[in-house]
Amino acid sequence: MKTLHKISLILILFLCFKSALAQEETAPKKDSVDAPTLLINSGNVKCDSAEVHIKRKEKKIADKLYADALKDYKKSLKLNKVQFAAYFRIGVVQNITGNYKDAIENLNLAIKTDTTHSEAYREKGIAEVALQKMSEAKSDFTKAISLDVNDAASYYQRGMLAEHGRDKQPAFEDYESALEIKPNYPDVLFRRGMLLYNVKRDYILAIADFNKVTELDPEYMEAYFWKGKSYFSGEDYKSTERELTTYLQKDSSNVDALIMRGAARLNSNDYSNAIRDFDDAINLDPKNYIALTNRGLAKGQSRNVAGGLEDLDLAIKIKFDYSPAYINRALVRYINKDRKGGCSDLRKADGLNNAKAYELIQKYCAELKK
Repeated sequence: MKTLHKISLILILFLCFKSALAQEETAPKKDSVDAPTLLINSGNVKCDSAEVHIKRKEKKIADKLYADALKDYKKSLKLNKVQFAAYFRIGVVQNITGNYKDAIENLNLAIKTDTTHSEAYREKGIAEVALQKMSEAKSDFTKAISLDVNDAASYYQRGMLAEHGRDKQPAFEDYESALEIKPNYPDVLFRRGMLLYNVKRDYILAIADFNKVTELDPEYMEAYFWKGKSYFSGEDYKSTERELTTYLQKDSSNVDALIMRGAARLNSNDYSNAIRDFDDAINLDPKNYIALTNRGLAKGQSRNVAGGLEDLDLAIKIKFDYSPAYINRALVRYINKDRKGGCSDLRKADGLNNAKAYELIQKYCAELKK
């Protein structure tokens, strides 16, 4: 009997302990600050997985994962309604999925909870840019930088905002500041490279930035395109062909890349491959007068004068004021020993203020009567 009583007491104690454990597992803690923080930081809210699927262009899967992540963040708010991390992460996901108005609302709640986090101001600025609230965005990016002078991402965002407003020098300075903090920042290197190309016309430094981008991220395809463009502007046609070939392996439907590679091959006297590139570009865009103008010259250089003139006539018909078409038609006419017709075309190009046309007129047509 004593033994039975002892066993019963142990069983009661065990059941009470188990019940306490179950209650501890299911009921929210009184001080629940750590619970949502652990949830946010657990890695189980699927945001990182969604980013992977976005890169793989699996949008449906990514959208589902973002939706699941939002559910988890909202669950964490039930544990603690005054919580920076959940409001902030909800705002971030809403930014990613294009729900900018709600993103701003949740990021404002995050900032109200804790005013010391630069990331919240930066994310709010990103949403404001998307909604064309440029002055508010600039103010938020500047606030983020004031809270954290090493916030490279905020310098980058403010730089892009300045660039959008055609304020190139402040944009360049912000990109420089971002790269001082984070030298291996591919997006900033890419943007600075484009400014070096477009504004400063420094093709060597632009190529250096684009090279760094592709070293850091070999899948950053736009950098290969701009690298090719920079080499082309510097008249390094073999390097142009190499970079654009890499780019076109991923995006064979880019008409501009096809035309540029074709032009590089044309300048290297590789007429057959140049014509092939222009063919591909024209198949994609039949009224592309630039491709027709270049293919016309390539055909003429290949002694297909009739085909060349046909392309150039069509290019001029599509865009009568495109002066390079007249120059190329003049060159093809010279190949066909039609000097008079060639000079007539050069004068038309000169009338369109083409500087090269004037030089060619002085060289080939000075003694001919107009």
